[in-house]
Amino acid sequence: MLVKKAALLILFSVSLIQLTACKNAADSPADAAALLTVVKQWKIDEIAVNDAVTFKDGKMTQQFGGIDFERYMETVELRKDGTFSGVFKGDSKPFDLKWKQTDKNLTVGAADAAVKGGEWTIDPKDVSSEFFTMKTQSTAYDYPRMTSISLKFKAVK
Repeated sequence: MLVKKAALLILFSVSLIQLTACKNAADSPADAAALLTVVKQWKIDEIAVNDAVTFKDGKMTQQFGGIDFERYMETVELRKDGTFSGVFKGDSKPFDLKWKQTDKNLTVGAADAAVKGGEWTIDPKDVSSEFFTMKTQSTAYDYPRMTSISLKFKAVK
């Protein structure tokens, strides 16, 4: 009987934690934009290629036959003026892109509006005050196959 009560208490606790975490996620693109711009800086936490984690805990992990990234933004900042500023690993100078809010999500792309392609999306469900994930799909990394990439950033405190 004591084991059943303990299991029920653990199950209830886990459910409560999950419910609290879900409430922390953005409800709309406007809510996502507000959460993203209030944090001064975000740091790369994870890179996944075709759903396989290739970077975690500050280290690249080798994936047999997979795509390796040697150049990625270590830190990023989303400013209220629409600037997405990131610093690539090994660089000191920021690289600027633009972000904008759409009806469904946020998009990040080239600062020059004339340049097309290479757009990343940030879904509101993937944004909280602690983490956010941006995703893209492209044939540029393994032509002609489509590659999906997701970058997870955590808030720098």
